[in-house]
Amino acid sequence: MASVQGAMELRRYVGLVDLGIAAVVAVAILLPPREMYASEAIKGDEPAHFAVALAEARTIARPGDGQAVEDFARRLGEAGMKDWAVEASVAASELGKDSPSRWRSLLAASVAFVDRLDVVPALDYANRALAACESAREKGDAGDAAHGATSSGSMTRGACPSWEEVRMRLYQQHLDAGVRSGIDPHRDPRGFRKAGESALRQIRLGGHDTERGSNTGPGSAGSASAP
Repeated sequence: MASVQGAMELRRYVGLVDLGIAAVVAVAILLPPREMYASEAIKGDEPAHFAVALAEARTIARPGDGQAVEDFARRLGEAGMKDWAVEASVAASELGKDSPSRWRSLLAASVAFVDRLDVVPALDYANRALAACESAREKGDAGDAAHGATSSGSMTRGACPSWEEVRMRLYQQHLDAGVRSGIDPHRDPRGFRKAGESALRQIRLGGHDTERGSNTGPGSAGSASAP
């Protein structure tokens, strides 16, 4: 009777779940350790790895340096680390809010999103980059004072040069037209690109018109795109 009662008490405290856990623990202890494999996270040779590490070190040493952030994000993108490029550039743009070159960090974030075909946040950061560029041009910086201004009073160099602003506007217009088209670049990248290109007006400078078979203007050739 005593043995039967002891067995019933044991069943009360030890169930099937407990036995299962005990079996798993025993297997984990008795089996030999699994073989582990490791591979390099960043593609490329040793100089490429060093270049990425150096670019990252520069962003840590100078978190407000938009040029350093842009270089780091670009190298990460080239190495296939697209998620890391997005995270690094977005974080740097928040850390360098007072930096006159913040627009570069914001633009780097936009480009990093484009590399992942995430065009909606890419357009958002392109808009932010343009706003930061305009703000930097209005405030001016030490570079502006050192290099002077044009006769019209606008700064030709400094925090956000005018040619960089033009380049960003073309990029932003291309993205904006693509997003407004509603085309998903993951499914139809060519269609999205064509929709973006539709925002740029084609200007024919002259030259031989192959369709009509005649010259459209003397002393000119080729074509170009303009906003």
